[in-house]
Parts: sequence; C-alpha cells; structure tokens
Amino acid sequence: MNKSINHKKILVFLNDAGSTNYICSIILNEIKFFNWKIFAIPNSPASKKLEQNQIIYKKFSLLNEINNIIKKQKPDIVLYGTGWLNFGSIINTNAKIYDFKTIALVDHWTSYHERFDKKFFPDAILVMDDIAYQKARKTFKSKSKILKIKNYYLDEIKSDFFSRKKNKKNHIVFLSEPEVANKDNKNIFEYTLLEDILKMFDRVIIRLHPKELKNKYLDIISNFPKKKIVIVDPYKETLGKTLSKSKLSIGFQSTALYFSYLLGINTISILTNKSLMKNIPLPKKYILNNLKYLKNFNFSNKKPKKFNKKSVSFHESIKFLIRRNN
Repeated sequence: MNKSINHKKILVFLNDAGSTNYICSIILNEIKFFNWKIFAIPNSPASKKLEQNQIIYKKFSLLNEINNIIKKQKPDIVLYGTGWLNFGSIINTNAKIYDFKTIALVDHWTSYHERFDKKFFPDAILVMDDIAYQKARKTFKSKSKILKIKNYYLDEIKSDFFSRKKNKKNHIVFLSEPEVANKDNKNIFEYTLLEDILKMFDRVIIRLHPKELKNKYLDIISNFPKKKIVIVDPYKETLGKTLSKSKLSIGFQSTALYFSYLLGINTISILTNKSLMKNIPLPKKYILNNLKYLKNFNFSNKKPKKFNKKSVSFHESIKFLIRRNN
C-alpha cells in the first residue's frame, strides 16, 4: 500500500443497478487517478450500464470466482456495491489474506444492516449525501470509516437535465419500480398506480426500472388507446433526458424520484400502504396515499435544501483512508 495514489489498482465488483450508476460516474470522473479493473455479472443491470457508458469490464458468473480474480489482480483497493447480491463477506475475507483496503458503496437510504455481514465490515463505506452520512455513522459507529464524497451521478444528471432547457415539460413521468407491496395483493401496486395516472392524465412517460421487462405494462396501456404514452428503456435514454420532459414526476421510493425533487420538478411519492416506511428523504408534504389528493395540491416552497455539504472527491477520500491506516 505504499504506491503513489496514481498507481494504485482499484478492483471493482458490480451487479446491481443502483450502485453501478454511482460507481460508473466515479470511474468516468476519476479515470486518471487510478488503475481501474472492473468485473461484472454478465447480462446484469451492471453489465448493461457499463456498456452504456463504454467502460471496459470483464465478466464473472459465480461468487467463488472472486477469490481467483483477487489473487490474480493483486489490488490495492477493492470497491463494491451493497445490493441484493452481496460480495462483502468474500471480499473482506480475502482482504485479510492479501492485505488490501475494502470500500463498500451504499446507494440508498434503507436496509443498512442487511447490506453487510455482521462478521465482515469494509475499511470504509461511501455515501453521497448528509442524510446517508448521519444514518451510516449512527448505524455502524466505529466498525467502518464513513466517507462522504461528491455525488458524481447526480452531477451528471443535473448537467444533462439543464442542457435540455428547450425541452417542453408537458408530460407526467411515472418512475416505475418492480414489485411494490400492496396490503391487499403484493406485487401489483405499481400496476394500479399506473392505471390511476392514465385515467387522470393524457401525456405520460413510463420510465422503467432497469430490472423491469419492456412489456410489463402493455396490457394496461392497451386499455387507453387515446392517451399519448411513451415507454422509456433506462438503458437507451438518460434519466436527465427523461426528467427534462416532466411537469410532474410520480413514483414510489426510488432514488430517481428523489433526484426529480432535487432538480426542482414537481414530485410526488405515492404510498398507500401505511406499513410501508418512508425510504427516501423527500419532505412529508410530497408523500401521498392517494393520487386523488393531487387535485388541490400546492407545490409552492418546494425548493430543496443543500444535501451534500463539505463532500470531497473520490480520490481525496482515498488519500484520507490511506493516511489514516498508515
């Protein structure tokens, strides 16, 4: 670990969409600072996002392949996401054998305990906003160093969004998510919400989640032949471009919905089930349990506060981590 920062090899393991969005933006902005080696599960949201960004990567299919990859690559640092396919225990076991630093990226504000094996914690956990920082510090205490870095992904979306000022903001944008629970019938709420949206509005963009199939809503759409409906493949259109056409964004608890709010777009989260916890830091005012309340809704005073104060660049956070451990 005594190399200069510009020669350090960072090995990256990816699978899920959320963490990959952030890590791709980190790589593209910090490409000159490190020797990056990226590995992703084939045909995963991660592999598709890497290809969309023209980032070179290698494929691995089984978790036990990670051992041989690490042994062969001899990394200084391993960076990984904390989604449903968790690499943490394997990576941190290898860290003790081969003496490298481990960094896990948390891409949301929920399930912090579930993202980590209780026996294996990384040297550092990356977050990208003040709320996540405070929550991570409270949750993990001294188990890992919490590093708050610039939100490169949001900066990328903002730049894209504001470059499209000429776009007409005349659509309702439905930010879909897979299998949102409903107290009466699990896994159908996103369908009933879309039906309600199409009954109320004539011009609707449906932006699919990376995990969703393109034909997911075709049966519902067929019942509204006079409506102007566009389905957006998230791998073919940037989030910034989709949101640049939005006069109102509606969804559940996705990061994309929160970004819509941060961009100053009228934004509503629908949570009909009282047992569902609020999982994104959207002001309570913009969380409704029924779409009918939109009729008399006042969106005034919706300007968001700064949410990532005194953040540092990724390479600055690496310098800090290395100094701290020397």
